Amino acid sequence: MRTYIIAFVLSLLVSVLLTRLIRDAAIRWNLVDVPTGGRRIHKTPVPRLGGLAIIIAFAMPLIGLFYWDNRLSDALFADRALLISLVGGGGIILMAGIIDDLRGIRSLVKLAAQVAAALVVYYAGVRIEAVSVPFFSPVFLEYLSLPVTVFWVVLVTNAVNLIDGMDGLAGGVTVLAGGTLMIMSGIEGNILAALLLCCLVGATLGFLVYNLNPASIFMGDTGSLSLGFLLSLVSIHSSQKSYTLFSIVAAMLVLGLPIFDLMMAVVRRFLSGKPIFAADQHHIHHILLRKGLSQSQSVILLFGAAVVLETLAFVFIYADDRLSALAILALVPLAALTVRFLGYDRIIAAARRSRVMENVEEQTVHQSERVEVFRTLARSQPDLETLEAGLIAVASELDLEHLELELNFTLASGDDRLRLRWSRGGPQISGEQVHIQGLTTHCYPLHLGGLVFGELRLEVMRDREIFSPHALLLYQSIADTLTLMLAERSGALVPRSGNAPTASGKTEISWN
Repeated sequence: MRTYIIAFVLSLLVSVLLTRLIRDAAIRWNLVDVPTGGRRIHKTPVPRLGGLAIIIAFAMPLIGLFYWDNRLSDALFADRALLISLVGGGGIILMAGIIDDLRGIRSLVKLAAQVAAALVVYYAGVRIEAVSVPFFSPVFLEYLSLPVTVFWVVLVTNAVNLIDGMDGLAGGVTVLAGGTLMIMSGIEGNILAALLLCCLVGATLGFLVYNLNPASIFMGDTGSLSLGFLLSLVSIHSSQKSYTLFSIVAAMLVLGLPIFDLMMAVVRRFLSGKPIFAADQHHIHHILLRKGLSQSQSVILLFGAAVVLETLAFVFIYADDRLSALAILALVPLAALTVRFLGYDRIIAAARRSRVMENVEEQTVHQSERVEVFRTLARSQPDLETLEAGLIAVASELDLEHLELELNFTLASGDDRLRLRWSRGGPQISGEQVHIQGLTTHCYPLHLGGLVFGELRLEVMRDREIFSPHALLLYQSIADTLTLMLAERSGALVPRSGNAPTASGKTEISWN
């Protein structure tokens, strides 16, 4: 117990002193987070890299164990798998966080660093090997151990990283989750996990002295990524030592708040048709602010939710199977009520509508450009073959099913093509149009003054006319263009009766 107390106090004091030094240095070197909109909610520049103070303070008591010969130091340095995971995997995460805070890196690069750190953890020997479920014997994962371990490390690391959007939130959630896991580890006799969590909670509390609203320093990705990684690592180590009691399911309950926020972000962006890694302002804390709560009120409310989840975790571990099952089932209505309260159903619906309108706008702009290309072609006095190619192109771009141009005149040169026909599905069977339910026909007479040149008929599926007024304008523009082109060439046209008729009285050319 004395070692735990010393580790906690030492990490706390080092964190308080070092956070202040790093804050002052960051201000002096202009290493600040400037509010530029987006997800940022602070008003003035705030120093970052506070996470570096947390990690150094966390490591100080562990380094001190080199000079403190007792049962804890012997156990720590004998656990090579844990040491390799801390130094190797933690080092990768720390470097990724520092680089991101100083220069910024892409989301995929951060994800790759997290996967690499998770692989170090797995191959060092710290793995999720079994999951305990109420009413069932422990389920041994065997060959699924690798993907489950990697998924857990990446999940928790990202969850803590994403919830770091409000003063004191990520640090406070870490203290609550770390304190709960520390009590569980102590009860189950996992002395190393309890020691690491003592250091982690102490270092994070020291940082919170400067990070509570209004924050004078941020932990940045250096802190949030590292805290998430350490929580995932310790939870795996604890479940590995006592999977019958400390299941990874219990750790998921303890970390339920950041995990829920992460999972909702993924679901929200996927259903909205947005990139999974795209940033937005629909995390839980953003929504609470828009509901009128202050930062302090939002943090207190979220802390309360975290306490409820940690209580359920204790019930899951230390109660009988029936109560454990109830603790898990309680999450279903709790999650449903939370989704309803936060309005995620409305947010997703609005995002989908917005996405549809963005697609419509892009489509209409593209179609307008294609019609303008056709108009330019028509003004160049093309022959019928070139006109045919232009009409085929514009019909495809406008998602037409059929296009038919019937002329009352033919060229004086002897070209007797009086009907030009195109179909998306290729040639019509026996020259007869196949009836399609939901097909809309638009007819446009081609006439100028008293002279009627012919008729343009267009057929399109109703569900493709998302923005019908704009589509009708484009159709009319094509008809007007054809009318003007034929009017300009009226001297080279002869009436239909002057053309030598075929057996059917007219010549039909199909466009395919």
